Amino acid sequence: MNRISIGYIRNSRITQENSISTQESLIREFSERNGIKLDRIIIDEGISGSGEQVNDREGYQKIIKMIEDGKVDNLIVLSISRWGRNLGEIYRSVEMMEKNNTKFYTIKENIDTSSIYGKFTLNLLSSLYEMELGLIKERTRDTLKVKKENNKVYTKYVYGFDRVGDDLIRNEKEDKMIRKMMRLKDSGKSYGEIVKYLNRNKYRNKSGNKFSRGNVYGILNRRIKENYSYVG
Repeated sequence: MNRISIGYIRNSRITQENSISTQESLIREFSERNGIKLDRIIIDEGISGSGEQVNDREGYQKIIKMIEDGKVDNLIVLSISRWGRNLGEIYRSVEMMEKNNTKFYTIKENIDTSSIYGKFTLNLLSSLYEMELGLIKERTRDTLKVKKENNKVYTKYVYGFDRVGDDLIRNEKEDKMIRKMMRLKDSGKSYGEIVKYLNRNKYRNKSGNKFSRGNVYGILNRRIKENYSYVG
């Protein structure tokens, strides 16, 4: 299989600093200077890098799928903030690159995950991510404890349940769909294949939108870990 080198560009606004043309120029210059043959430039224009927007970044999702399939040798971005702004998402994606032998370069921070410094950066990201998770879990645990003790709904959208006032009533149709997702996953289907199945058959998530990979991943993992409820 021929593995390729990709430059990734993202900006939130057309007029912002580090425009698409600027990012492209710097990525091409970096590639030439380091002897990397750049095969493709993939762009997400006018999209935030925040965690909640990651599923709307078609270019980002395309690259993630290519990395998972073992098709990407090098990934080059201007800065780590162009790749993402959510620490957990950044860490998980870089960890996935490491497993698939994809080298990740950021020009501004001079990160190269094939180098000793790059591996140190990966370990640092891991430590920071674990610390962030711990803090989030601690705050969440305290909040949920208070809400549960007072019989309050603790999330806006709960796939598999209907909200009646502050009570949760099981939604049998959605629960049946979750069991279907579980069977598809157990049969060896990927999250992407499950998403295609759901959207092809015009199923919708709790917000009334098409399912995303993040939706399915969250629903199934919460079912496995908690065997209770999950955001849809």
